Amino acid sequence: MTVSVRHAELSSVFTSACDIKICPAVNQLNETIRRGGFNGVCFDLDYPDQANLELIRNTKARYPSLPILILTLQHSESFAVWSFRTGVIDFLVKPVSQTELHRSLQILNKVNEFKVTQGSRVPVDNFAPIPSEIPITIRQDDIRLLPALYYVKQNFRYKVRNEAVAKFCELSPFRFSRLFREVYGLTFQDFVIRTRILESCRILRNPNTNVTDVAYAVGFNDASYFARTFRRHVGTSPSKYCDEFRVKEKPAPNTTMVRAMLKLPKATDTRFPQ
Repeated sequence: MTVSVRHAELSSVFTSACDIKICPAVNQLNETIRRGGFNGVCFDLDYPDQANLELIRNTKARYPSLPILILTLQHSESFAVWSFRTGVIDFLVKPVSQTELHRSLQILNKVNEFKVTQGSRVPVDNFAPIPSEIPITIRQDDIRLLPALYYVKQNFRYKVRNEAVAKFCELSPFRFSRLFREVYGLTFQDFVIRTRILESCRILRNPNTNVTDVAYAVGFNDASYFARTFRRHVGTSPSKYCDEFRVKEKPAPNTTMVRAMLKLPKATDTRFPQ
C-alpha cells in the first residue's frame, strides 16, 4: 500500500523469517485472507490516507482473531494510539531497526501460540475514529513532497532548513523550493511559519498561557517577531487572542477560521497532513 516506490520493499527480516504472500490489490484482500493459512497481516504503508485506515479497521472487524501489524513512514502519536485501540498488535515506523523487527515477530509468534488455546473472537465495531491528521487521499502529484510535509509536522518547533528537507524529498534545494511553491501556492518557509502560528493558536486557548513561552514553544526565537507575525496572519495580537477565550460573549476564532486566515488547507483538504 505504499505510494513511494523507494519505500515499497519489505525488510529482509520479514522475508527471511516468514512465508510472505503479497496481496496485489486492495480489493483482493478479503479473498486472500479467506483462503486461510495466514498467521497475520502486515499493512505496509508509507503515507497513509483515510481509505487505508478504513481498510485496516474493517479487516480487524471482520477477522478479529487475525493479528495485524502496521509498517509506516508516518510517525504520529495519534496514529499510533489509533492503531493500538483498533487492535493492531504492533506499530512500526520506517526505517525499522533489526531489533524492532525481531521483537515484532516475537509478538506475532506469541499471539499465534495463545490463539491455539483461545476461542474465536467476536467482531466489534466500536473502534476509535480515524485521526484528523490523516488526509482523505494522497494525490500522485504530491508524493515527492510528502516527506517535507510530515517533517514539518514533527519538527516545526526546531530550525527547519530547505536544504535538509530537500534531501528527504530527493530533490535539489532549487527544484524543491520551486516545486513546493508550484504545488501549494506558498514558499516552504511560509508553510513552516504558518504551521507554527496554527499551533500557537491551539496553545493560546489556555487562558493561563504566557505569550513568550508560546513563542519559544512553537519555534520562534524572538517573542516580538512572533507577535508581529501572529498579528499579520491572524489579525490580532497573541495576548488579545488569548484574552478572547476568557470572554464567552466573544469567542476567539476556531481552528477552521484560523486555517482560513493562514491560507492553510481545511481539514477536508487532501493535500496537507493535518
